[in-house]
Amino acid sequence: MIRRRVVSLYPGHFCKSVAFLFVMSILATASLFAQDAVRPSLAGQEASDARQQDVSRIPYNLLLGPVRFRVGASVGFEYNDNVTYAEVNEQDDFIITPNLTLDAIWPITQLNTLRLDLGVGYSFYLDHSQYDTDTILIAPKSQLAFDIFIGDFRINLHDRFQVQQDPIQQGALSNVVDYGRFENTAGVSVLWDLNQLLFQVGYDHFNYLSTTNRFDYLDHSSEIVYGSAAYIVNPTITVGVEGNGVFTNYDQGTSNGSLNDNDEYSAGGFIEAAVTNNLKVRVAGGYQWMDFNNGFVLFPVPTPFGTIVLPTPDHKNLEDYYVNGLIGHRINAQLSQTLSAGHENQLGIQSNYITLNFVRHTLTWNLIRNVLLSTEFFFEDAEESGGPLNATLFTFLTGQREGEHFQRIGGAITLGYQLTPHVTLGLRYQATSKDSNVFLRD
Repeated sequence: MIRRRVVSLYPGHFCKSVAFLFVMSILATASLFAQDAVRPSLAGQEASDARQQDVSRIPYNLLLGPVRFRVGASVGFEYNDNVTYAEVNEQDDFIITPNLTLDAIWPITQLNTLRLDLGVGYSFYLDHSQYDTDTILIAPKSQLAFDIFIGDFRINLHDRFQVQQDPIQQGALSNVVDYGRFENTAGVSVLWDLNQLLFQVGYDHFNYLSTTNRFDYLDHSSEIVYGSAAYIVNPTITVGVEGNGVFTNYDQGTSNGSLNDNDEYSAGGFIEAAVTNNLKVRVAGGYQWMDFNNGFVLFPVPTPFGTIVLPTPDHKNLEDYYVNGLIGHRINAQLSQTLSAGHENQLGIQSNYITLNFVRHTLTWNLIRNVLLSTEFFFEDAEESGGPLNATLFTFLTGQREGEHFQRIGGAITLGYQLTPHVTLGLRYQATSKDSNVFLRD
């Protein structure tokens, strides 16, 4: 099964924003990788003053008192040759997606800044209107954030939210069009900067709410605590330790299925290095523990006597390592690339957990003035801990634990052209292929 997309004609600032976000991510990585042994505090007055200067340089098209607004609009025209993400009976369609974006920043005082980033949209399917977006889509990274500087401390209050429907980001899904979900993360983080030592702690409350009845069983909330300590060895090397705990409770009680409440812990270390001015590297690794209430999940299972809800076998506990790495490389003035790879375990959507190995690469080509060209590639190898996909009555009676094992490979090429200072056109082609050991899920 191959899922392809062709997207074109994006007025507004879509492709320019892609370039801006990519460049900012490289710059942010560089700022973490290489810091002077004696440097301005990340949490003190100088950091606040620098942020005020940055605020004054942010482009805007509406000013209301001290609040700067940047309002944008775009519309996407997409052809998708497999909207159902299926192996058989594929359906193609044209999809129109208008979007509005609003970015606002308010420097309330010299030390306190309030920021709002919001993107909203809606998708229309021309041939299959039943697949139209159930609710207004809210773009990932939409947030309301408030920064407070007190001495050597920087306090960040935040609420990050999104509403999405596309299932392509979730490799464990097949034969799905509407994977609608609302996700909200609200919390606080505190950074304490002691020059060569950086301490950070935080707390988040996470809510997941499905917008479609099919996935009601995924509704849950999580309490998340995390912390890290970093030591700046020299201007090019930083080492540290990190850890977190996640405590998840599912709403349960639906006829579609039931997943298990669980506790998750991880602890490890990291190293960040500026190998050269143009090559930055970050490597992190450690150990991960996950403990679930039960060694089974409740799902409807087909049997010779009809479909009944059975406790299908699954692994109750996990102890495994995690490792991830990121390389940011500016090859020359025209070419920049990032490469990331890792091994990790995540909560499953049809099982207790899923083990994921991944490689991702992005290359940006700035060869022609006002033209952005970028290429992307990814590979995933994943296996579920158990669950209903391979479950039969024999599975239930024997207690064997077997989940879906799949591999995905894909890539994309994006071309953007700044037609005028306020209008950007874009063209994007994306293909994703999935190979599964479960019948009819390729």
